[in-house]
Amino acid sequence: MRSILHMARRRKKPRVPQRPELTVAQILAWADLYYSRMGRWPKKNSGRIPGALGETWMAVDGALYQGLRGLPKEGSLPKLLAEHRGVRNLADLPRLSVNLILGWADAHYRRSGTWPTKNSGAMAEAPGETWNAVDKALQKGSRGIRRRTTLADLLARRRYRPHKGELPPLSEEQILTWAEAYHTLFGLYPTSTTGLIGNTGETWSVVDKALRFGYRGLPGGESLFRLLKRHGKLAGAKTFYRRPGNHPLKNLRRPKESE
Repeated sequence: MRSILHMARRRKKPRVPQRPELTVAQILAWADLYYSRMGRWPKKNSGRIPGALGETWMAVDGALYQGLRGLPKEGSLPKLLAEHRGVRNLADLPRLSVNLILGWADAHYRRSGTWPTKNSGAMAEAPGETWNAVDKALQKGSRGIRRRTTLADLLARRRYRPHKGELPPLSEEQILTWAEAYHTLFGLYPTSTTGLIGNTGETWSVVDKALRFGYRGLPGGESLFRLLKRHGKLAGAKTFYRRPGNHPLKNLRRPKESE
């Protein structure tokens, strides 16, 4: 009886089969296949790896981090994809500086005629960056930013762009004066898609929006077209509409000539 118990104690536990070794090339091939099927790159919580028996992205990320199964140590799946596939690694974003952000803002203004806001979307000058991400970095003081601020505060301080609540009031007389000056220069009256108003820092789209919704001291319920027509500026005059494209007021109904 004792010998049986002694043999049972000495009996070795069944060996757990070792996981096969991995290579960087194999992981990248799995990632490429995932991207071709899903339209996005895998993350460590992306679940099982199709076509790889028993493998998961979590296990691959752990093996890269710990240097197991023949892989280099102190890596991760995001770092691997950033290095070999140029995928943006949210845990290791490039550093920013105030001068760099201001340079992007200046380029945005030259291209669009307006200063960017946190809702301006992706940047043409910095692929992968968004103005919302920049604004968050400024607020948190992250990614190399030392002084906490916001995009709106930075542009107000360094580019003299007033906040929305600090914009000067408008009047119909001022708008009509600008419209007459535009007509003198170009022989036609402006529309909401015309662009900048000289060197005032204003745009006709902003003026039209203020007229419509009653911003900046205006009563509202108006539009640039209706204002000009009500004051007899469009009687027999020509107007020119550019295609609005990705215009901030593209969801607003454009007034018809009969209105």
